[in-house]
Amino acid sequence: MRLSLLAALCALPALVGPTGQALAERTDVEVRVLARGAKFIGGYTAPVRVTLTDADTGETLARGLISGTTGDTRTIMGAADTHGAALSNATSAAFRTSLDLDRPRRVTLSVTGPLSQPQAATTATSTQWILPGRHLTAGDGWRMELPGLIVDLASPVAYQWVKAGETVPLRAGVTLLCGCPLSEDGPWRAGDTEVEAYLSVDGGAPRRYPLAFDPEHALFGADIPTDAAGLYELEIRAWMGPSNNAGVARTAFFVH
Repeated sequence: MRLSLLAALCALPALVGPTGQALAERTDVEVRVLARGAKFIGGYTAPVRVTLTDADTGETLARGLISGTTGDTRTIMGAADTHGAALSNATSAAFRTSLDLDRPRRVTLSVTGPLSQPQAATTATSTQWILPGRHLTAGDGWRMELPGLIVDLASPVAYQWVKAGETVPLRAGVTLLCGCPLSEDGPWRAGDTEVEAYLSVDGGAPRRYPLAFDPEHALFGADIPTDAAGLYELEIRAWMGPSNNAGVARTAFFVH
């Protein structure tokens, strides 16, 4: 009886070393980040920064950038995802790392992006236990979501000079954080998005101008009149109600 018990114990994986200390086990972690209401954030040179931190000690366990593609539109947008079905494929953007864990760790994941669009970058965090040897790779791994819209001003350029009485063409591009474009009849509809400009002159009360969508150039635009000389400051606000996404861009120009 004693011999058979000893044999059974010897057959178990060695989780402690000869000194009685726990041995570290390789634990793989995959992180993927979705733009809210859209696809995975990837494709940029600097898409999303990922940091894994021990929530109890503050020790940084891993850090890096996500890499890969935005994934398959039909799979992502067509999935009800009611049962946690995987939305990613082999090329979908991900951050992969292996941790050497000798004990369970309560880990905080922080994701920030898109880094190449700083006016739209945002951060999300989540915390969970990670157990030694229990890989977080099933499905989409540790999947996070970032909200927001990228608002990028094409015109006017910052601190442009114009003459009083001229009309300034205002043109702004609006996309999801994954770079997914808006259109009249695509999966992300321009009709679901309200874009407005708020213009103040020399710090005065702002005037509001709605922007209309131009399907030919996929830009929102309006023509801004200039009445008097001064510093004209513009704030563009975009709101996509169905997905609760918002974005802001700011610029200023001079009128003389």
